[in-house]
Amino acid sequence: MAPRTARSADGKLTVRIITPERIAYEGPAESLVATAFDGEFGILPGHAPMMVVLGIGEFRLRTEGRYEWFAIGEGFLHVLDDVVTVLTPFAEAAREIDVEAARRMELTAAENPLLQGTILGEEQRRRLGKLREQVARKGR
Repeated sequence: MAPRTARSADGKLTVRIITPERIAYEGPAESLVATAFDGEFGILPGHAPMMVVLGIGEFRLRTEGRYEWFAIGEGFLHVLDDVVTVLTPFAEAAREIDVEAARRMELTAAENPLLQGTILGEEQRRRLGKLREQVARKGR
C-alpha cells in the first residue's frame, strides 16, 4: 500500500514547533529545511509521511517568499498530510536572539536560564549557543 499523502487545500505546509515551555511557531510555510542527526533535509507540500530525529542545527521556513530562521535543539520532526510537527527541548527564532547573549551562552552554557531544565548536555549547550549566534546573524 502506498503511503498516504493528502495535500492541503492552499498548497502549503502547516508547521508547529513545540518546546516544553511554549509553541515557538505555528503557521503556514511554503517549504522548510531542517537539520537531522545526519545532515540537512527539505520538505515541500505533498511530502510522504515521515519521522526524523533532529540534531542541533538551523531550521528555516519559507513563508511568503522569505525565510524565517530558528535555532533548534535536538528533537523529532513528524510529517503527515502537509502538517509538520517539531518536538524539541529548545527553539528560538532569529528575531528573538540577542547576538551578545548568544555569545555569552556559548561561554557560560551551564548558567543560561533558557537552558535550565532541558535535557541538553554541556557540550550540546555550547553548540546551541554558537548556533544561536549564527542563526541570529542569518535571520536579520
